[in-house]
Amino acid sequence: MTTRETTELCALGVAELARRYRDGTLSPLEVTRATLERIAALNPRLNAYSVVLAEQALAAADNAERLLRAGVDLGPLHGVPFSVKDIIRVRGTRTTAGSRQLIDAPLDEEDAAVVARLRQAGAVLLGKTNLYEFASGVPDPDGPFGWVQNPRRLGYQTGSSSTGTGAAVAAGLSVLSLGTDTGGSVRLPAIFCGIVGLKATYGRIPVHGVLPLSTTLDHVGPLTRTVADAAYALAALAGHEPRDPYSALAPTDDYVGALGRDMRGLRVGVPTNAFFQDAQPAVLAAYRDALAALHGLGLATRELALPRVEESPELTQLIIQVEGSAWHERFLGREDRYDESFRQFVLPGREVKAIPYAQALQAMAEIRAEWMRLWEQIDVIATPAGPIVAPPHGVWEIELNGRRRGYRMLISDFTRAFNLAGFPALVLPSGLAPDGLPTSVQLVAPPFAEARLLAIAHRLEAELGVAARLGIAVQG
Repeated sequence: MTTRETTELCALGVAELARRYRDGTLSPLEVTRATLERIAALNPRLNAYSVVLAEQALAAADNAERLLRAGVDLGPLHGVPFSVKDIIRVRGTRTTAGSRQLIDAPLDEEDAAVVARLRQAGAVLLGKTNLYEFASGVPDPDGPFGWVQNPRRLGYQTGSSSTGTGAAVAAGLSVLSLGTDTGGSVRLPAIFCGIVGLKATYGRIPVHGVLPLSTTLDHVGPLTRTVADAAYALAALAGHEPRDPYSALAPTDDYVGALGRDMRGLRVGVPTNAFFQDAQPAVLAAYRDALAALHGLGLATRELALPRVEESPELTQLIIQVEGSAWHERFLGREDRYDESFRQFVLPGREVKAIPYAQALQAMAEIRAEWMRLWEQIDVIATPAGPIVAPPHGVWEIELNGRRRGYRMLISDFTRAFNLAGFPALVLPSGLAPDGLPTSVQLVAPPFAEARLLAIAHRLEAELGVAARLGIAVQG
């Protein structure tokens, strides 16, 4: 297979793969082989995958092909390649969470619920993707698996902890990939890599079999190149999981069918908080363009203030530190195996007393209640997705509007609030900065209104046209 043929196959999305599998012009085995060839060619540069399960993937693709020939159709994801962040358990593999703590951990005995659901839908698992240590800290060049490179510009960062997940999808090394999002780690790699990241409502997608960072804030979510592919992924992933104590007992929706719904007349809330204006000029310009596009699609924009949104960074950090350090008590006395950035970010939670933690949970509940009342006035919220475009590797401080800010906290300014609220949030490419790096817009909906969120995002994606222009080329 030529490089051009491989690239063309790896750029296809779920709907086109499904159509071509069923009309016999393409097979799951061909696509899996092409994707593995592209991984072999590009992963040494990108470092997106920590583990490639080539033999298992080919066997699964062969089985998917045999089933289709026998008339057994498992749905749109049948034969579609996917990958998962290496904090999500996969039967027969070692889940390392990117840490020296687990480099010799026993092999997983069962799949996480989300992996099992994608396999049941016929999807083909390619491997596990690189990440920040235990989904926190900052990239560690000396860690077990090293830095992930941004396919949009090599030498640049790929967002927050689901780094390999974002790079794999953007570069065509996977049609979809699963990440985790505690303060933005599905959405931030999507922002920096110019793809789609979906954090569904808290409890909508099960976290059973996923190593936790903060059980109060953790979500699992898909990263894809298009909104439609995110809808296909959510259709397979959503729903109650009895083994998961955080799983919501809520009915699911027709997420793919929702993409064609008429969204005209819906009300878009535009936050007036100065908090959302503290961003690079290119980010704000693309955000204004996205708002204009929404208006042009027949949605009405309404200004509003998000109560107490400025408190969200500190509240989420405190909750993450306390809950994260509590889980990591199992490694007491082995702190030297952590990277320094993880020790600095999470382990101070050991010193937090019960009263500040209880006060943070109370503040979270109060803010969520205040924000719930906003849905009486609006149907969706639109914000800039992140305050900056991707910086080069090794840049840990950013100068923004005359202030120097730490990279780790800065990039999640606009995403953390919606983990605190538990609301569904989606980011999609909104433009390109003058230097060619992507910018993104974030859309947020009421709890369990993912269908509405996807419908609006799908229309906006087509109107802006940025995703189609980005493609899967790796830029040196």
